[in-house]
Amino acid sequence: MKQIAIRKHFSYFVTDSKEIESGSFDEKLESLDEEMNSLLKKYDLTLVEYETRFIPMEKMSLFHCEKCNHLMINRDLNPAKFDGNELYSDLAFVVLDGGTHEGMNLCEECLPISHRWGHFS
Repeated sequence: MKQIAIRKHFSYFVTDSKEIESGSFDEKLESLDEEMNSLLKKYDLTLVEYETRFIPMEKMSLFHCEKCNHLMINRDLNPAKFDGNELYSDLAFVVLDGGTHEGMNLCEECLPISHRWGHFS
C-alpha cells in the first residue's frame, strides 16, 4: 500500500523592520527557497507549501532560553502567550513557554519544577 509521508520543517532567523522594508529579507528567502527546492529534488521530495510568520519579539516577550537557547515566550511577562490565536497553534514545540528564574529567561524545560511555568526540571 502506498503512503505519503508529510514532513514539517521549522526554521527561523531574526530580522528587523529595516531589513524587511529594504527588500533584502525577500532576497534571502528567495535564495533559501531555491536552495531548498534543489535539495528536496535531490531526495525525490516535493515542496508543497511554505509560509513565513513574523512574531514581534519585544511585544510578545520572545527570548532564547539562557540555558539551552530554545525559543521561548516569557509567560511571567506575557501570560497570554499568543492569546489563543490559531495562527500560532502549530508553534507549541517551536516556541516553548518559559519564565524568569534568578534573573534569567528560562524555557519550561530548564525552569525548576517549582516555578509556575517549569515542567520538566
